[in-house]
Amino acid sequence: MERIRVLIADDEAAVREAIADLVSSDPDMEVAGTAADADEAIAMAREVRPDVALIDVKMPGGGGPRAAKEIREVSPHTHVVALSAYEDRRTVLEMLRAGVVGYVVKGTSAEEILYTIRRSMRGQGSLSVEVTADVIHELASLLERSETHARELQELNRTKSELIQILSHELFTPITTIQGFAMTVAEHGDGLSREEITLLAEGVARAGDRIRRLVGNLAAAARLDREGVEFPTRPVPIGAVVERALGEFPRDRERIRLPEDDAWGSAQVWAEPELAARALVGVLENALAFSPDEEPVEVGVSVRDGELELIVADRGPGVPEGMRERIFEAFTQTDSSTTRTHEGLGIGLYLARRIMRAHGGTIGVGDREGGGSVFVLSFPALDGTDPAPQDAQLLSER
Repeated sequence: MERIRVLIADDEAAVREAIADLVSSDPDMEVAGTAADADEAIAMAREVRPDVALIDVKMPGGGGPRAAKEIREVSPHTHVVALSAYEDRRTVLEMLRAGVVGYVVKGTSAEEILYTIRRSMRGQGSLSVEVTADVIHELASLLERSETHARELQELNRTKSELIQILSHELFTPITTIQGFAMTVAEHGDGLSREEITLLAEGVARAGDRIRRLVGNLAAAARLDREGVEFPTRPVPIGAVVERALGEFPRDRERIRLPEDDAWGSAQVWAEPELAARALVGVLENALAFSPDEEPVEVGVSVRDGELELIVADRGPGVPEGMRERIFEAFTQTDSSTTRTHEGLGIGLYLARRIMRAHGGTIGVGDREGGGSVFVLSFPALDGTDPAPQDAQLLSER
């Protein structure tokens, strides 16, 4: 049986000599070489190709981490064992990340040092008892974080797959509408009346509006992921937020009922205008999709308890109590069946909640008297905000 050839690297001559004597005293081992710093240890490993390298953690020339990493590069079959006076968790983990298979604390018994060398030769790890408990605790924490990260990645992949599937469906519908109308005009244009052409054009425009809102929602979601809560804000009149949101519904404007002209008063919020409007777009899109065509969607504003509330009331089927949190999750509709009849990607309300939270506000939903839902977007109000009295009927229905 061939002896285990051991390289010893330590900047203290007394330590090198003591370990060399210990290794030489074992009939199964021999000293392959000694080194006083990392550079010398790496060069010696390249030259003698030891079976085991016992290296000091804090020696000059880059220390044990550099020596361990580069010894494994120049002599891949060499098993590296760290030798250190340090028992702290950080040092141990740093050496483990560098590729050592063992960690021996100086002052450890001769038997344990020889035992560690033998185990490392077999590719088996070994830690001094002084550091084992701390390292196991840290490794357990790392494992837990790794498992949590893996679950998050798995959920992210699931969400991405679901997003691609839903996007395919949601984009397919308006694109098919546009293609169908275009083909109708191309094939039968000469026989179509002006009224029929106008209806076809209106359908194309609505399909385009839907695609534009979809892209806007996705862009806003990406911006929130990128910027978090670091986007710039400023005092914004709430009326300007509403008007910006209404611009996303040029063909449904007559279905959205606003209070009288002076209802907004001097009401302002501290917000990023585009994102604040996007939150309202998500709520309006939901309300328009679920309300009968003949029923208006009403928008109001009020201030209570230091918050400015944008109120959107519809005459849709309402939201079951058990769904009032879930509808603010991504890709969720109250009707989640494959035969659902209402349009929508299911990210509008999810995005609205993310935006409101990023502004330090909230969003909620309740029942509307007589049927339907009332959504409330609550922004922290600026000092001096004073909206005029508004539609008492709408407020009384909350």
